[in-house]
Amino acid sequence: MSFQLVATYIIVLFAFGYTLYQFVKLFTKQKSSCGGSCGGCHFKRELHKRNLHSKPLLKTQNLTYVKN
Repeated sequence: MSFQLVATYIIVLFAFGYTLYQFVKLFTKQKSSCGGSCGGCHFKRELHKRNLHSKPLLKTQNLTYVKN
């Protein structure tokens, strides 16, 4: 077997393993409710600490529509 064929098999094997790993990770229980590893929870805690509240913007609230 040539080096290129062995390297190709190794790359395909790692790609298959990574795909399988991500697939299993998709169905296992996450540590947080939002999926984790984002800065949102830390940001919300800082807002709460400083007594600032983020209010969601509703589509019907405070919007100006411009007609062409």
